Amino acid sequence: MTPDDRRPADDPDPWAPDSSGPARVRPRRRGLFVAALIVFSVGVVFTILAALTPLVIGRDAPTLLYVGAMIFTPVGFLLGLLYAILGSRPPRV
Repeated sequence: MTPDDRRPADDPDPWAPDSSGPARVRPRRRGLFVAALIVFSVGVVFTILAALTPLVIGRDAPTLLYVGAMIFTPVGFLLGLLYAILGSRPPRV
């Protein structure tokens, strides 16, 4: 590209997106993503604690840790899966 090939500053680019419409599209379902991350992380923490508790205190972990791991981890995974499925759909016009 030579300097002679450049467009004048006042000449709009015909391939640029139309700036008269909405400038930004709001991210969709960000709250669902954050909720999925938090719930899944809590489940992973419960799982790690349930695995390490017998090594630390020398007896079985409390049932609450096992139940928390069994509930939070799959629910967080399913929320993340739901976020991925809903996020793959095109936005309504």
